Amino acid sequence: MKYALTPRDVGQAPAPKGPSNDYLREAMANQLGSRNAVFDFAVQFQVDPYKMPIEDPGVTWDEALSPFRKVATLAIPSQIFDTPEQREFGDNLSFNPWRCLPEHRPLGGISRARRQVYQALSKFRHDSNQAVRDEPTVGAPKLG
Repeated sequence: MKYALTPRDVGQAPAPKGPSNDYLREAMANQLGSRNAVFDFAVQFQVDPYKMPIEDPGVTWDEALSPFRKVATLAIPSQIFDTPEQREFGDNLSFNPWRCLPEHRPLGGISRARRQVYQALSKFRHDSNQAVRDEPTVGAPKLG
């Protein structure tokens, strides 16, 4: 299965000349500070393992054979999230797509390689920040 997240608001501001190192964070803070962000979440099922191989990411899965199907809407409410506390909280989080049920684990060689890279980067970042690697808890700071 492949996933697609498509923004509903396709209007884009041009990238600034000489953007700061934090351009994407600044753009996201600007957008979410004034409006919601809404996305359509769609899935594409593998219906033919030969025409739609998992181990060869160079093969485009034919949408005529298996079209993407919208299964959900992701809505991120307008909010103020760009505070020093939230930045520190975010600096000490680790993204891990393998934090899931076994039947939902990522498949394919690229995913297996990404797993090793994510773990190494998380360890490096936490060591550099002198922060403990742990899971977020209910008492963690909230957005907004």
